[in-house]
Amino acid sequence: MSKRELEAIDSASLDTLSNVGVKFPNKEALDALEDIGAKIDRKTMTARFSKKVLKQALRRAPKEVTLCARNPAHDLKLMKGHVHFCPSGCGIFVYDTDTRERRAATKADTMKFASVADALPNYHLVQVEIMPSDAPPEVADLYRFLAGLTNSSKHISNVISPGATAETARGVIQMAAAVAGGKDELKKRPIISVHQEPISPLQYDDNGLSVLIEYAKGCIPISLYSLSMGGATAPFTVAGQLVVINAEILAGIALIQAVNPGCPVLYGASASVMDMMTGALAMGAPERALVMVGVINLAKFYGFPSMPAALNTEASMPGSQAAFEKLVSTLPLVLAGADVIFGGGTFDSANTYCLDQLVMDDEMCGAMLRVAKGFKAGQEELAANVIKEVGIGGQFLSHGHTLKHAKAERWFPSLYKRMKKTETRWSLEAIGQNDLAVTAKKKVDEILKTHQAEPLSNETQRALRDIVARAEKQPISA
Repeated sequence: MSKRELEAIDSASLDTLSNVGVKFPNKEALDALEDIGAKIDRKTMTARFSKKVLKQALRRAPKEVTLCARNPAHDLKLMKGHVHFCPSGCGIFVYDTDTRERRAATKADTMKFASVADALPNYHLVQVEIMPSDAPPEVADLYRFLAGLTNSSKHISNVISPGATAETARGVIQMAAAVAGGKDELKKRPIISVHQEPISPLQYDDNGLSVLIEYAKGCIPISLYSLSMGGATAPFTVAGQLVVINAEILAGIALIQAVNPGCPVLYGASASVMDMMTGALAMGAPERALVMVGVINLAKFYGFPSMPAALNTEASMPGSQAAFEKLVSTLPLVLAGADVIFGGGTFDSANTYCLDQLVMDDEMCGAMLRVAKGFKAGQEELAANVIKEVGIGGQFLSHGHTLKHAKAERWFPSLYKRMKKTETRWSLEAIGQNDLAVTAKKKVDEILKTHQAEPLSNETQRALRDIVARAEKQPISA
């Protein structure tokens, strides 16, 4: 996007924030915003921001963010020109690994999803994708973080579940602190992060704000992501939708910095457009990629790391529709330089999740990262001397230059082989038998059978389980 386009969206967003405002139906949030100079209407619970007040609030946020991991080798320094991938994170249904039947997700599933994501190389941080139906809503996040912290040594970043409370957030922070070595260590090395959404257009909800404020007080990195629908809860045009998204996110960042200056923030979105034929949120639409590219550009414009969503599909099972929609809605984000892209492992507009698809999406992520890596054209890569040595009619396969660059220059698929095979005829049955889902199922089975994340100490594991058990019996106090 051009500087002129970004400045135009910025100007329209500031006009919206100054004259329309954003609704914050939470006294603590309104008090914090009033303290930094926002104009508060207590009757409508709306905050309006002047350009000066907003810019001062945004300056409080750190411009360099590191998502730390239990194993420092997995630390992610954002805004360094590297794209990272993360699974999706708010599904209530799964396809059973064994029966292939769609059913409600369980606590046992959270453990499996965390373990598989930990094993796959192109998920650089882990989100425990599903909401367990067999846990009380107010402690679902505790079970999801329990699964992530015990089954992965990568950074754990989860969407805040709809049933979470301030007590839930305190419990999650206690768990992360137990693993990190205390709350002070957790602030130095945040091994977890969360993401929360406003309710488009231009409002947040009371309970969500209470949870958000609790995480901000704990200095946990927070990604704010708009789930606006172009044509329904945002203007039909991409630029108009970006104004709504931008206003929602900037107001949320201002609140976080009002609560705890310096709390790390990420600029995100899971927005898309409305399918005019069905009225549904079309998560696999190519227009969604345009919206997300706008989000990435705006994040860079303000100096924040970006965390857009992609890798989604309206397809109900693996196949050509799923692959098509995931690729067309994700590759532009990779090429635009997103910091973190989340969404792997989903079907059915992010309502149903599948371990096999998680594996296939990992393969797709690896290929897209290779495209984004590009190529060099230095003296070594131009290989002029090698060409002279081989000469006319020679071959390069046995030359040392080929061996030297084989791994760095090439991406190798792990779910299929590039073997030529001529088919005398094809059928729908044959397509199904050769689909990558077949190979992915075998890989899931192998990971669940053999993969073991770096273990926590027995003492730490007991501490985490005790926090969860206590939370189910009584609220966690501040």
